[in-house]
Amino acid sequence: MHASNSISHLSPHTLRSKIIEMARSIGFIRVGFARVEPLEREAKALKEWLAAKYHGTMLWMERNVEIRLAPDHPCFLPQARTVIAFAAPLPRSPSLGPLAPLRIARYAQARDYHRLLRKRLQPIVELLEKAGYMARPTVDSAPILERAWAQRAGIGFIGKNTMLIIPGVGSHVLLCTIVTTAELPPDEPMGERCGSCTRCLDACPTKAFPAPRVLDARRCISYLTIEHKGNVDPSLRTLMGDWLFGCDICQDVCPFNRTHHQPAGLANELHPDPRWDGVSIGDILLLDDERFDLLSRGSPLRRAGREGLVRNAAYALGNLREKRHLPVLQAVATKDPSPVAREAAAWAIEQIRTWPCPSTGKSDLFRG
Repeated sequence: MHASNSISHLSPHTLRSKIIEMARSIGFIRVGFARVEPLEREAKALKEWLAAKYHGTMLWMERNVEIRLAPDHPCFLPQARTVIAFAAPLPRSPSLGPLAPLRIARYAQARDYHRLLRKRLQPIVELLEKAGYMARPTVDSAPILERAWAQRAGIGFIGKNTMLIIPGVGSHVLLCTIVTTAELPPDEPMGERCGSCTRCLDACPTKAFPAPRVLDARRCISYLTIEHKGNVDPSLRTLMGDWLFGCDICQDVCPFNRTHHQPAGLANELHPDPRWDGVSIGDILLLDDERFDLLSRGSPLRRAGREGLVRNAAYALGNLREKRHLPVLQAVATKDPSPVAREAAAWAIEQIRTWPCPSTGKSDLFRG
């Protein structure tokens, strides 16, 4: 690769400074640099996590384990020397409009962030290439441990809820990286700052954390509403509350997310997708394939599939137990082409019709 004469002579420190300046002008609120070296602690934890089957049906996590742990692997970027980690903020106060009171994880309310962040990384990739180096951008779609590298790069620390937490910003951020053959001065890794706090672990309705920094995805509401296909175990349905897609509970209770600082930058491009403004709960339950395709194209919600969204909406309405939803649930239970959706609607109808609990007359929405 031939570097342009204007920047081929740049020292590593100068190139690093230019990358930081460019990243900030693009809208990233944090950028950090980590030296490519073995992730020994993370490798042990990942292999133990997989052995415990905590990944559920996410079988792709079993593939490419060695590549995931080594950015300089021959199948990723040989001769990689540095991982550059970037953080983009999410808007603080999204609005669900007619979909309320159902909840959607904050990151999923905007257009799909993968394309946006990859596009924003491209000028930095080109800078590195013009300087004579190879560079590979990743946006949550390549086998690389973004959170681990972001911690190594000093951007934040891994909290007990397994999320990357940035002091002064919180954890409602999107991460991406550039792996490069450039050997750039690294930052100091950030140490853990949770202390004795266990609010995230205590708040999880499904008790998805068997230990601090260990997530059993099979019990996680995000996994159940997005990755899990088919019927959800009845013992978990009532614990899923009113979540339609994803879950933010373990983040929202974290003291680090109570910052009054509102990051700008790319957050201005990640506001809720206006396509959903006029969509009601009933519309979600009665989605056909064509309507689902139009609403979900370019949206994170597409990953759940039509069947998954209808199923999730039915579970949520069953947990809310409002009789006004019975007619549309009855329509789903009798007419939806998916047996999973029909069963979910029938379950929700039963939840509503037997409310309040005959034995106590009280809510059991969050029973353990």
